[in-house]
Amino acid sequence: MEHIMTALRQLEASPGHTELAEIPVPEIGSDEVLIKVHAAGICGTDLKIRAGKTWSNPPVTLGHELSGVIERTGPNVTEFKAGDRVVSETAQIVCGHCRYCKTGNYLMCPERLSIGYGTDGGMAEYIKIRKDIVHRIPDSVSLDDASLCEPTAVAVHAVYDSVDIKAGDVILVLGCGAIGNLVAQIAKSLGATVIITGLTCDEKRLEIARNVGIDYAVNTQTNSVEPILNELTDKIGADCVFDCSGAPDAIRMGMSLLKRKGTFVQVGLTQKNLEIEYSLLTGREIKIAGTFGHNWSSWETALKLMKTGKINVSSLITDRVSLKNWEAGFASAASGAGLKVLIYPGLN
Repeated sequence: MEHIMTALRQLEASPGHTELAEIPVPEIGSDEVLIKVHAAGICGTDLKIRAGKTWSNPPVTLGHELSGVIERTGPNVTEFKAGDRVVSETAQIVCGHCRYCKTGNYLMCPERLSIGYGTDGGMAEYIKIRKDIVHRIPDSVSLDDASLCEPTAVAVHAVYDSVDIKAGDVILVLGCGAIGNLVAQIAKSLGATVIITGLTCDEKRLEIARNVGIDYAVNTQTNSVEPILNELTDKIGADCVFDCSGAPDAIRMGMSLLKRKGTFVQVGLTQKNLEIEYSLLTGREIKIAGTFGHNWSSWETALKLMKTGKINVSSLITDRVSLKNWEAGFASAASGAGLKVLIYPGLN
């Protein structure tokens, strides 16, 4: 008898085709594990897929941020066992032999398909994952917190692999969504003084940043960042700017507030063509770094930061909904009222 589960599916690559569906529980291969999903976070990418504004591979189950417990393992899996609490990276299908795969940078693989839009994701009762991208959750980290490991790994990759932050550096983070807040917390954990920005609609998110100890949380629609930077740096400018907003105005502002020989890190997804003051690259010898996703070590570091209390991810969870109430969760995430919304497939 075939086992059936409920999943949130994108049925067509256009608006209005996101629905709950009954589908078979996935059959695992020799090198895969079957995970019973505890919680799946709603990401901006999920909202864009639902709106038909970004690529997906329908029909496909949404959700690339998840935590859960292993239900079954394939015969070749010796690293994990049933009952292990785990999280999963996103690159479910890769070629395995290109230079990016061989150096652990799976997301750069030309053949990569990621869970949640390329292959079936975590907004379902179960998900199958290849063993090589599964990570065990430390005992002291809750399954709720662990469900934020994917955005935390994105933030870790952006901070650890793009720039060398030193204690005392002044860091400007543009955008106070989940990634922006996590980038700010990670920079703060390295000893930096951190300014995070948002808009009037982001006041709740800015307040969350203040509550976890970010030094300055600024609404740029009512206050200017420049006087704060001038005071902190003797008018030199920020040592590093992380754009987590993708907004053209924020990017232009951030580049103008960067010190000479500073580094601008683009984290947020932005439009294809963007007008910037390109002469700053030579005039001030600034560097621009692009960062996307994560790598294997990003996940291990993210889990260590959670385990040691260097970052507070619980503060980012604002809403919890059952899978059947997914529309309310998506509405909260889309409105900006919810910072990180978790969907629970096992909740009635």
